Amino acid sequence: MVEKRMQDQRYKRGNWAVWRWLIVCLLVVYVVVFMPTPYVIYTPGSAEEIKPMVEVRQGDETEKGTFMLTTVRRTYANIALLGINSFNDNAQIAKKEDTLRGRSEAEYNTELVFSMTGSQSNAILAAYNYAKIPYTVENMGLYVIANLPDIAKNTLKTNDRIIEVEGHRVNKVKDLQDVIKTYREGDTLNVIVERDGIQEKATATLVSFVSSADKTKKQVGFGIQFGEKTEIVPANEGHSITFKDNNIGGPSAGLMFTLELINRLTPGDLTRGLRIAGTGEITPDGQVGIIGGIQHKVVAADREGAELFLAPEGNYKEAKAKVDKMDTKMKVVPVSTLQDALKAIQSYGK
Repeated sequence: MVEKRMQDQRYKRGNWAVWRWLIVCLLVVYVVVFMPTPYVIYTPGSAEEIKPMVEVRQGDETEKGTFMLTTVRRTYANIALLGINSFNDNAQIAKKEDTLRGRSEAEYNTELVFSMTGSQSNAILAAYNYAKIPYTVENMGLYVIANLPDIAKNTLKTNDRIIEVEGHRVNKVKDLQDVIKTYREGDTLNVIVERDGIQEKATATLVSFVSSADKTKKQVGFGIQFGEKTEIVPANEGHSITFKDNNIGGPSAGLMFTLELINRLTPGDLTRGLRIAGTGEITPDGQVGIIGGIQHKVVAADREGAELFLAPEGNYKEAKAKVDKMDTKMKVVPVSTLQDALKAIQSYGK
């Protein structure tokens, strides 16, 4: 009996040891893999051909080479990824809050979507202006992107389309400003919004905040970041442009969209048979603006065999410094205007 009791005790101790190690292993797996951290990791994303993303109704399809937009991959970091990427020369670790800046994840994603549609609209305008194609611009609605943290006092949500304010129809920012100017800070206004396809009532209290146009001045408003949707309509339907849905956000593909559109709207092959990647915001008059994450974008472009990379002039030093450390023949050229980009393509290899 004594011997059997001792065996039972040893069996129980053995079972407890197994469970203890199992619990420890599960805790380690949770901490390393599943426990959230306040960090994100930026790494090279993709370099994607633009031609399949765009339809020009009667466009010239000749294109032996290709234009490619470039992206940065953003990943929420767990302990394992932080450990692995701390040794990755192509990874950049940053605080999540530095990206969100007090906004929710939904608001951040809405901003990315509006930035992309805005870059597409600007690309169309820049291409039409270059090709001297007449067009009109139609306003398609005013939308809520994000509430300014600690300022906004309203029941509006990200991606709401503002239909009416105090009975006045609103379709663009100026319409809203015309209504607001007759009220004072602290007044609460009645708003009609379209949310998920249904019209709903909301309220917004007017607040005071620093003007985005002039940091030395204050203005009264909803304390909201807005986005306008527009449609650019060419005089000739054959020049109509449609962008297909994709999962890419942000404004930095504007330059490359413009080059693809010019290639389709004008005769000949602008690519010259080259694989051309690049990045940069674009304005309707063809100015190229700086962007973020260019050190990741040149890596993505090189992986897809790009021969020429068009970099905004303000990002050129950073892009060149990264490329100089890479084993690549890809040429990086600084551009500040659409004309600079066109000249760089024409002169490549000459």
